[in-house]
Amino acid sequence: MTSFEFSRKTTSNRKELAVLNADNLKGVLSYFSYLYANGEISDKALEALVRHACSIFIENEVEIIFQETLERKFMTFLRSKFAGSEEDIESAIYSLDVFRNNRSR
Repeated sequence: MTSFEFSRKTTSNRKELAVLNADNLKGVLSYFSYLYANGEISDKALEALVRHACSIFIENEVEIIFQETLERKFMTFLRSKFAGSEEDIESAIYSLDVFRNNRSR
């Protein structure tokens, strides 16, 4: 995968995740509004719930950006160490995935 393809793929994934994250926030805020309108939660509860939902939204957005940046830096590092062969890079990535999966068990 060329660096252009990688950046295009991660940008596309980032946009999809951001849209999904925003849609989830809209749904949660809509539900909180419904609960408030029906008198099931108070003003203070609504405020706390909205604040918490927004903090989770921001946390997810930051995590997406951080992960994308980390992947880009990692790929740059791999390309600098394995100058030339895409097969060597894919092999190194596969080895790291296997190591990570074994370690998580």
